[in-house]
Amino acid sequence: MHFVRWLLTCAWLLIIGSLFFDPFTARFTAPDHPWSPLRIPQTCVEVQGRCLVETPYPLGTTVFWGAVVPASIFLLLVFGHELWRRICPLSFLSQIPRALGLQRQTRKRHPKTGEVRRQLAKVSPDSWLAKHYPALQFGWLFAGLCGRLLFFDADRLVLAAWLLFTIAAAITVGWLYGGKAWCQYFCPMAPVQSIYSTPAGLLGSKAHQSPTPITQSMCRATTAKGEEQSACVACQQPCIDIDAERMYWARLPTPAFAFERYGYVGLVVGYFLYYYLYAGNWDYYFSGAWARQPNQLDLLFSPGLYLFGTPLNVPRLVAVPLVLGVCTWLGWLGGRAIEAAMRRRARRQGGEPDTTLIRHRVFLAATFLVFNLFFLFAGRPLLLLAPAWVQYAFDAALVATSTLWLARGWHRDP
Repeated sequence: MHFVRWLLTCAWLLIIGSLFFDPFTARFTAPDHPWSPLRIPQTCVEVQGRCLVETPYPLGTTVFWGAVVPASIFLLLVFGHELWRRICPLSFLSQIPRALGLQRQTRKRHPKTGEVRRQLAKVSPDSWLAKHYPALQFGWLFAGLCGRLLFFDADRLVLAAWLLFTIAAAITVGWLYGGKAWCQYFCPMAPVQSIYSTPAGLLGSKAHQSPTPITQSMCRATTAKGEEQSACVACQQPCIDIDAERMYWARLPTPAFAFERYGYVGLVVGYFLYYYLYAGNWDYYFSGAWARQPNQLDLLFSPGLYLFGTPLNVPRLVAVPLVLGVCTWLGWLGGRAIEAAMRRRARRQGGEPDTTLIRHRVFLAATFLVFNLFFLFAGRPLLLLAPAWVQYAFDAALVATSTLWLARGWHRDP
């Protein structure tokens, strides 16, 4: 597993490097390339009623958004967080301070003996961060998707700067706090991991049935003999890395968990819908032209909405967060409304509604729907270059996988 982490991290850093300098791949996108499926098409891609002018482009953004990001979502649903957390490059890089023995320590005085001891710094359970980290993570996720649409869907240098900033933030958090503080309290992918991999991934393990005390993606260290031992510092309780399902049932009743699930559905809908609201057609998205526009930053104050053949004088800088914010809010309202309707239905049938089971099943249905909606769009510009039978097989595999995941979790209970 250590080799796999290094391999994926190096591949990720290579992609980031290609965003700065890539003299090789643009040739495959030239309109006159004899065989490349990635060559720029001769057809017109309309944006707000005008044909988009396209030039050969390096493939860094296309590969990152079209292959890397969708692959991570698929891994989460199938294998759960326990695989993702062990191979995620950001999680791996955040542990550099621990590997070098450079983590921050605090002084603690024993109340009786007065002895002062140094201990690893951890997030206090009573701190603002411990109480509000779900909002922080979701806010960062929201900002990241707004940033994609505004700044770094196509601009390679801005995307590289964003990724390097995130790496620096992960390493800094790894120095400030022990354990997987970056993953638990800061990472913008954490809500996404929770949504797709809890209560369990399709092929995920059950922590309470583990033959060893080191479960799932729990922090661990390797001894000189090559044996794994626990390196847990109890940075969060309950912990998704130790027992994802226990964490799921513990957080299920909380308003923050409901907002995370339902708000995410609305956020995904709003994100993909915005491409249509901006360009006035779906060809703009499915052609992949959004990942190769050379002037993305120049469009910040251009009309951000195009409805009924008319551009609206709302700058993209305002339109993007407005559309995504409204859709996130509607997703949250919709999820709560469905829960309320199911509770009323249970009462009409003469029983007392099981609020835990109702929310659990609405969560599962929401995840099933948003997973298939996500893959209706994510990676599709690249997939459309493949033969039709490959596209059908891919779609069938996605629906079958998500259906099995839904069936596996439907009858689970605390």
